[in-house]
Amino acid sequence: MKNRPRKVFERIYIHAAKIQTTEGWVLVLHSMDGLSEFAFQPVFNKKPEVTVELLDLLFNNTLKDYNTVFHPKQIVFVTNLPEEYAGLIQQTKAARHRFIYNKEATAKAMHGLLSKMTHELVQL
Repeated sequence: MKNRPRKVFERIYIHAAKIQTTEGWVLVLHSMDGLSEFAFQPVFNKKPEVTVELLDLLFNNTLKDYNTVFHPKQIVFVTNLPEEYAGLIQQTKAARHRFIYNKEATAKAMHGLLSKMTHELVQL
């Protein structure tokens, strides 16, 4: 992304990936504030599939401290999720916010966080 965010909750990055475990594939969703680089609590799904319930859990974790009085009225979420998940996202509590589907921007912004992971992340 060209411009760096100027406020907390102005831009949030969401990275989805699969992880191979001894019990099979697991889906993990990480989210991070673009300004502070604060990583919100990740969410996991024992099945490597994205669901509305999983996305709602992610947005509950991410938006727990969000307050429209102090933070921007609309958050720009940048994600590596394929655009085919837009329909699921529109069914969540974050539907009123803006979503950009950009794998490269997400990978670049979250490189510091993701490079510290001790497990291999596989793209969806």
